Amino acid sequence: MTHSDNTLTLISKVHKGLDDLLVAELKQSGITGIVPSHGAILAALFGGRSLSMNELAAKIGKTPQTVTTLVDKLESKGYIKSWKSQQDKRTTMVALTEEGEALEPVFSLISHKLFEVQYQGLTQEEIEELRRILSIMAANVSR
Repeated sequence: MTHSDNTLTLISKVHKGLDDLLVAELKQSGITGIVPSHGAILAALFGGRSLSMNELAAKIGKTPQTVTTLVDKLESKGYIKSWKSQQDKRTTMVALTEEGEALEPVFSLISHKLFEVQYQGLTQEEIEELRRILSIMAANVSR
């Protein structure tokens, strides 16, 4: 491997391009105040699920502190509600409000569009190979 390897640059460009597309699609759908980092939280809670903050953090691969910040923002926008667990008062539970659940069809359409854009021109075999390679890379850097 040479020092002129641009893998990280390419991965960053894909990430930024998809984030930009997501923001544009949200804006076009009339949804404001949501950024790409909120998407994983909303997706984890769609379908009436309630999770503890720690479960949510583990599910989306973020630190509890980051999740708290993101949840606070979504709660201030009226998309999420939180409460103390009846079983353990130290545990905060979160779930979507009706307004949050109403985002699911829009997010489903946007998700489909992102999928189409990012995999345009690739065969199913190439997509699977890309995912396999990226999984190995993710495991390598998380050691």
